[in-house]
Amino acid sequence: MLLACATLAMPGDTRKAQREYERGIHLEQAGHWQEAYDAFSASLNDEPTAPAYLHRAKTELALELPAKAVDDLTESIRLDPRDPEALRWRSETYSKLGNDRGVIADLTSLFELGVETSALRSQRAAAHAHLGQHQLAVDDYAKAIRLRLDDPAAWMGRGTAYSALGNYRDAIDDFTQVALLKPNDAKAYLERGFAFGQLGEFPRAVEDCDRVLRMEPKNGRALMLRGAAYARLGFYEKSVADFDLAIAINPGEASLYLGRSSVYAAAGENQKALADRIEAVKLRPDSAEALLARGGSYHALGMHEQGLADRTAAIRLKPELPEAWCARGSAYFLLGKYREAADDLNHALRLKPDYQEARNVLAKTQEAIARAEVMEAPPVMAAVSAKPAPEREAAKPVETKPAIAKVAALKPVEPKPAEPVAKVPKPAPIDSKTAEKFAAQHNQAGRELLKQGKYREAVEELSAALEQKPDFTLALNARGFAYYLLKDPKKALADFDEAIRLNPKYLNAYQNRAKARKAAGDAAGGAADEQKIREIAKGS
Repeated sequence: MLLACATLAMPGDTRKAQREYERGIHLEQAGHWQEAYDAFSASLNDEPTAPAYLHRAKTELALELPAKAVDDLTESIRLDPRDPEALRWRSETYSKLGNDRGVIADLTSLFELGVETSALRSQRAAAHAHLGQHQLAVDDYAKAIRLRLDDPAAWMGRGTAYSALGNYRDAIDDFTQVALLKPNDAKAYLERGFAFGQLGEFPRAVEDCDRVLRMEPKNGRALMLRGAAYARLGFYEKSVADFDLAIAINPGEASLYLGRSSVYAAAGENQKALADRIEAVKLRPDSAEALLARGGSYHALGMHEQGLADRTAAIRLKPELPEAWCARGSAYFLLGKYREAADDLNHALRLKPDYQEARNVLAKTQEAIARAEVMEAPPVMAAVSAKPAPEREAAKPVETKPAIAKVAALKPVEPKPAEPVAKVPKPAPIDSKTAEKFAAQHNQAGRELLKQGKYREAVEELSAALEQKPDFTLALNARGFAYYLLKDPKKALADFDEAIRLNPKYLNAYQNRAKARKAAGDAAGGAADEQKIREIAKGS
């Protein structure tokens, strides 16, 4: 009898659950979210059903309870695994919670059920992009575009994914399509301008940034990208003006100071570059890139110990960054610590085997080690003299990349002397290989005497180097600078002229000749040399 009574009570519970469910639906439609939530909860207490869990989840989302909504949607899907509405709602909730893997799993289930729209494909593509799966994002956006050709969001998403893959030409095509579908979309022009910059098409990058700034005059990223493009075109004043405006809009953004510092470095204004990089490190003390940039400025100003300290700090922050090891290797090179330099440069190449800059500096380091070993051994004399091979330049401090592309530092920095150096005796006529070794010894001694302020003794040593190797451009440039410091501009200019004749891209010789010309009253000549420096830097 009791069993019968219990059995008779069950339909009443079901009817009550249905009544509460229907009441909840009406309250939900009226926007009374808390009352709707209570009604669905009452329904579920009497009889758990997939629809009641689904609708309670909707009220939870309206009440800003996404974690509870996920729990209810999960229960709804457990009761009805093939309900596309519950899968769609959960995927959107996962998206709000930043659970990209959950988004992908739910949308994949929807596609398997045959539910597919352009918006859903774009949603899964965005989740792939957030996870760094850019090729999968491209594939999904392509399907979204096929489902709806006039959807600018799908074209924009695919262009962004192409850009992340470094496929800038295809990215430009997609951003152009967005601009056709939505002519006032500033973001499409901004991203296309960035892509043009990555391809080295700087005038077109400037044009797109101009369009953005006509629509959004305070768009900081557009100012930053246009400033970087101007720098690569050699328009340093315009570049700095753009970075100034961007910094005024967002004074706490370290990347803007780094971008402007690269322009100052390219223009040879190393003190201003250092000031900006100090500010960048202050804003982002945990940024290895900012430390590397500041280290580059210290080296450019001859402050090699400070530069070395910054690069060591960068390695501590990001030991997996090959640029940090290469930069510290360059710092050791400038300090004359060639063994340590070789160790760091080899480590950079282990991290990045195709790192050409590290390979180039390592080659110069190995040559320096070989020269040092030769200098320690007694010279071998021979009677035959021949023309020596051209001398390679010293390694330059490693510079950082601006927002669009690399702006090279203009002035190579020579290492500081550790101890006063004795003069190297002039050898008798010798063979070309030994002559080159002795020329290197005299050059090194001359440069260190130059840094000790012993200019006349430096001229003597550098002249001895040039007797052994007349086309030794480093020695010519150094002797010219010694003459300049001795206030003998005529002899200084003669040496700089010859160094530039032998190496028409010798930036440091142009810089020194510009100073000497101005000191001699030739302002136009100095300006011409400065213009030549900009042209060489732009083409590097």
